[in-house]
Amino acid sequence: MDENSAQKGTERSLRSLLRLSDKLNSTSDLDSLLDSLVEQLLELTGAESGCAGLRTSQGMSCGHFFLGTKVVPLSYLCAPGMGWAGWLLQHGTHHLTNDAVHDPVIVPEVRERLGVKSGLAVPIVDGEKDVIAFFEIYNKKGGDGFTHTDLDHCLAAAQIASLAIHNRLLNRNLSALAAFSQSLTVTTDFDQILEVVGSHIERNFKRRSVILLPVNGGLVPRSRSAEFIFNEQELAAATWSWEHGQAAGRSTEILSAAQAHYLPLQARGEVIGVLGVEVTPGAWLSNVQRQLFRAFINQSALAIERGLLEQKVRRLRFLEESDKVQNAVLNAISHDVRAPLAAITVSLSGLMTSNGALDQTAQHELLETADLEARRLHRLVNNLLSMTRLETGASTVKTEPHDLLELVSAALEELGASARQRQVSFDIPADLPLVPMDFGLITHVFINLFSNAFKFSPSDQPVEVRGRIIKDQLEVLVADRGVGVPPEDLDRVFDKFYRVAELGSTNGLGLGLAICKAFIEAHNGRISLENNPLGGTIVRFVIPFHQAAMPRIGDSQS
Repeated sequence: MDENSAQKGTERSLRSLLRLSDKLNSTSDLDSLLDSLVEQLLELTGAESGCAGLRTSQGMSCGHFFLGTKVVPLSYLCAPGMGWAGWLLQHGTHHLTNDAVHDPVIVPEVRERLGVKSGLAVPIVDGEKDVIAFFEIYNKKGGDGFTHTDLDHCLAAAQIASLAIHNRLLNRNLSALAAFSQSLTVTTDFDQILEVVGSHIERNFKRRSVILLPVNGGLVPRSRSAEFIFNEQELAAATWSWEHGQAAGRSTEILSAAQAHYLPLQARGEVIGVLGVEVTPGAWLSNVQRQLFRAFINQSALAIERGLLEQKVRRLRFLEESDKVQNAVLNAISHDVRAPLAAITVSLSGLMTSNGALDQTAQHELLETADLEARRLHRLVNNLLSMTRLETGASTVKTEPHDLLELVSAALEELGASARQRQVSFDIPADLPLVPMDFGLITHVFINLFSNAFKFSPSDQPVEVRGRIIKDQLEVLVADRGVGVPPEDLDRVFDKFYRVAELGSTNGLGLGLAICKAFIEAHNGRISLENNPLGGTIVRFVIPFHQAAMPRIGDSQS
């Protein structure tokens, strides 16, 4: 080749490298950038085919090859030492051969699919000499082999590509970190925080993980990926990491026989837990990936610390609430329970000591008083038990189709004489379908609502019960003609132990409406209280159901 031809060849190469630089720096998407890199390399070297890919936590990977302008679908994942790409990762330098048929390193499927006879593989390294990507080109046009000039051009192209790929990887890291932070920010449940950490680590680093937190002086796995094998050997490495605040396990010199790499989760200078991440033998993270991984570790530690602090705050609030409940119960026992007990004791004592001096009417009045107060005491104790079951989660809903009128009648029967002495009107259609309800819970709701209506309205005023089906919902209203509720108290009447001050020191624990709310919401329903335009209050609750699935009252059963 004469000097003039060599100069023209050099100029063409420089122009091609400049186009490569412009193309790569103007491409924001990593996949498009790698495709552009291969296309420019084929033009620069006169090669027939090639591919480019990234280093991942599992090795070197790319999704397809170029054969001229044609894309060849082929999944290419090479662990360290496997295939040309894996060889680059292991040795950190290029691989050139003009006898690919006998090359011991090339992946046979690549050789066969693309008919590779010669090839050149080059690692793309960052400023810290860490391999972050690679490219391979095969078969020069015309059947010639690759030359040192081709190698020089490819090394120059690798340097140009290095900065562009590094910058895109950093941008991708920022996007992944932003998505991770967003997921943690919107998650309030502690167990969900742990799940978010594990799922994002598996998504971004393709590794299964385990999170261990201290319990009673030892570490306990609180979140673990499926198929993560955790045994005594893994626990030993995790415990060492927790106790010493340093990494342990695989890829370290401490208990390296473990299958996972364990890292302390540190927040405000304290180790609050340990994160274990599975390690593929011989493959770990690039510098760019390690930067993202460290950021994930820091974010995870802060999120877990926040979750632990919120748990402590909730526990303190629960203890504070428990103290309030305990004081309220003690006050109820000292007053609300003592009053009916005293009335029962006086009535029975009068009967026992009368020695026949009381006529039949007086005896009946004493027995009726004892019965009334016993029922009131029964309701007070029932409310206490119901509140306890609600607090401990022991209440369960067992729904079966029931007749609304049957539940209302059961509640009035339970109230006994206090209900028989009142006028209760019903506006419930005869063809109202059966509704799936828990008989005991909804009966309890009606007992509390009727008890309040009788208690806070004059004895000569009616109490009304209305039932309707509206848009696949059972709507029930219980209305009285009493004193009503001050507007400022309407939003608080369903709070536990809340009693309206203006209504005076009426008997009761202030639990009735709170229990009604809990039982209705357990049916996925809603309950509210409003003042009756005619005086008094209206309690309204709705329970959803599918009308088509329920037979009507009186329908024949086959």
